[in-house]
Amino acid sequence: MKIFFKTLMAVAGMMLFFSACNKVDDLPVYDNGKTPVLSASTLTVAATAADADNDVITFSWTNPAYATDSASYKYVLQLDSAGRGFENAANVVTLGALQKSLKGEELNDILLNFGFAFNVAYSVDVRLISSYGNNNERLFSNVITINATPYKIPPKVQLPGTSR
Repeated sequence: MKIFFKTLMAVAGMMLFFSACNKVDDLPVYDNGKTPVLSASTLTVAATAADADNDVITFSWTNPAYATDSASYKYVLQLDSAGRGFENAANVVTLGALQKSLKGEELNDILLNFGFAFNVAYSVDVRLISSYGNNNERLFSNVITINATPYKIPPKVQLPGTSR
């Protein structure tokens, strides 16, 4: 019985040893992309409440030419107050497109979240981070500076005519 058990264990060990030796094909290696170049349709934006639903600025950039389908590229447009180094940047994510337009309301919300005062022009730094869809190989674009002025949001309810 001991000989049978030892033989069975030896055969099982050999089967396990030879079945674990499958060679996996080499993983694909993709070429590096190119740094995208960011541009804006205008460098001065002074939107009003009437422009809330209209595109007030369009950012466009060059194709980073990653080694996969361009529809899966991930772009993060970062906006931050000038000189802060994008520490508390507002992020606008886009997939596959080579441009992003911001409506007046979107840009105004971003500016007001920075704590900017109404009807005062501020410098805002903008850059783009491109990557594969899974955030691998992040490339940073050039930084452009725009001058943007937040507007006062009108009330949604009609105010009474009296001072009460």
